[in-house]
Amino acid sequence: MSRSSDITLPVQQGAHQFYTYRAADASGANTKILAPAQELIPGLLRSDRLIELSQSHLAQLNALATRHPSVKRRMPDTKARLRVITPTVAANLAAARESIDLVKALLPYGAGNQIKDVAATGGESMLCSSMASTSRSSPGDRAFIAIQSQGGRCDAQAALTYQLLSQNPALRECRIDMLDGEDHVFVVIRGQKPAHDIVVDPWAPFASPTLVQDALSMHRDLLSAGQFRHTKPAGTVLPALNIQEALNKLALQRERYPSIRERFFAERYRNPDNDIINNLRNPWDQWDTPFSGNPNVRYDVRDESGRRLIDGPLRFDMQRIAVSPGPYQPPAA
Repeated sequence: MSRSSDITLPVQQGAHQFYTYRAADASGANTKILAPAQELIPGLLRSDRLIELSQSHLAQLNALATRHPSVKRRMPDTKARLRVITPTVAANLAAARESIDLVKALLPYGAGNQIKDVAATGGESMLCSSMASTSRSSPGDRAFIAIQSQGGRCDAQAALTYQLLSQNPALRECRIDMLDGEDHVFVVIRGQKPAHDIVVDPWAPFASPTLVQDALSMHRDLLSAGQFRHTKPAGTVLPALNIQEALNKLALQRERYPSIRERFFAERYRNPDNDIINNLRNPWDQWDTPFSGNPNVRYDVRDESGRRLIDGPLRFDMQRIAVSPGPYQPPAA
């Protein structure tokens, strides 16, 4: 992967600058990655290393697919597709991709009810999600606690996602919704028309931002139900979450309790290994949902006249890795 150029896109909110990176697709075709030139949270993500999340991993993920009858398995359509989008949609997809990458960096243990996260962390994702559980309703409060806990189920992941998107000045003119269903919570960036709405759901281990038509069927079902937990109206920006304070508190907790298991025992008064075993024995809320939408969609960016604005198809399935490595990534070189 190499940085190829800097570009400016004429978007709804005005002209915004982006970096583009050239990357070979699994098929060998050249594709490009679009990233905001102005980082939302500087210093958390690397710009020189990414994880490819699409077709080259698909066969391996399918081979690891859970077959336990109590585990809920969801897979999107994975057929290769090309979508023609406006520059504003491209900019919103780039902002959504950045927010997913930030959530992955801030919640490195993932979700305690995603079976692949449980396997990758030796069960500690369950402990982190338990510590992230809170009765507080504010997305900012839930996000703050999730960062200190380093993980969380879909409600905690959605709270942090909603907060990051809603405090992003690049999305000032977008309405942001957090949708709440019986089984799942996720976030949507509303576009200028419904076909431009973007599902943002980092709860999936290999998440990518997708248009609604390429998201999971459960996303579309919940959107049709229209149960909103929180909404940021268009034309507004939420106050920024004090992420550094949350990280500072996490550092103090690590000094006091060097391991996740020690902290869990101190805060929950339960044996961590027994807690993991009991959760695995009773998988009432365990999922095997590796993707939040089709990872094999590519995008052609064109203006109103049909002129192509970026040479080569864009992709948004590649995750920027954190400066501090998590369970899914190699140590920083």
